[in-house]
Amino acid sequence: MKNEINPDKKMRKFRILVVDDEENMLLMLKTFFTEKEYTCFTARNGAEALEVLGKEEVDIVITGMKMPEMDGLELLRHIKEKYQNISAVIMTGFSEEYTTTEALNLGADGYITKPFRNKELLLILKRIQQLNQYE
Repeated sequence: MKNEINPDKKMRKFRILVVDDEENMLLMLKTFFTEKEYTCFTARNGAEALEVLGKEEVDIVITGMKMPEMDGLELLRHIKEKYQNISAVIMTGFSEEYTTTEALNLGADGYITKPFRNKELLLILKRIQQLNQYE
C-alpha cells in the first residue's frame, strides 16, 4: 500500500502533491518546487488528488479550498482518514476564519492565504519537514 511510513524517506526527495482548480497556480507551484529539488505532483480537484495518493508516495498535500467536485475540506477529511501520515496545508483565497479553523480542526498542518509569496509557502514546508524529520 502506498503512503505507508517509509524508513528511507530521508534518502529521497520530499514529495508534494499540489491540488487546485487554477491551472496557472498548479504550473507555478510545480515549477517552483521542482526548481527547489522537490518531487511535485499536481491534481485539478480532490478526485484527481485521491487517484494520485493511491498511486504515489506523497509526504504533503497542498490544496486549494474552493474546487469543483470535492472542496479542500472534503479532501482533507479523506486524507486524514486514509493517509494519516501525510501532512496537509490549505491554500485559500478566502480569509473566512471559520474555514481556516475548520481545516485546522480537521488536522491541517497549516494554511496560507492567496495571494502569497512562494517564500512563505517554503517556510511552512520547511517547518513541516523538520517536525516530521524529513531532513
